[in-house]
Amino acid sequence: MRNQNAVQQPKKYINSLIIFYLLLPFAYLGYVMFSLSQTNSNYYTFLYSDPLNSILLLSVMICFIWAYILWKLKELNQYTTLSSYLMYMAVSQLFIGNIIGVVFTVITRIKTKKFYSNSNVQKGELQCKLLTILNIILTLIVVSAFIRLSF
Repeated sequence: MRNQNAVQQPKKYINSLIIFYLLLPFAYLGYVMFSLSQTNSNYYTFLYSDPLNSILLLSVMICFIWAYILWKLKELNQYTTLSSYLMYMAVSQLFIGNIIGVVFTVITRIKTKKFYSNSNVQKGELQCKLLTILNIILTLIVVSAFIRLSF
């Protein structure tokens, strides 16, 4: 029974992180819908009224893609590579300014550091690697847009 609890504990952290990163886009869209109802405008004018709105939309899409990557790694039972993906995720979230996401990701990385999978399934790992590269590129685009708007 103790061994099963040791296996369930890291999965609980991973599931919590997936839920957190899935809720961020919905929270942002809720904010956007609330703002649109207050100003009686449409989504097109909201996005083009301030460039920061478009950048924030890209930021929450980065979170959504990270949630998908985590879900896919969990589904494929690829816990051996999880530590490196969590590190990329923490750096990405730090660059876009999501400090709460960085803290949750680092906690999950610490709690799942010694958790290894027994399977050698490699078929979905290429998709996760490509999505990680896409997310890093999107993060760099968002950071450069933040810097350009700031100066």
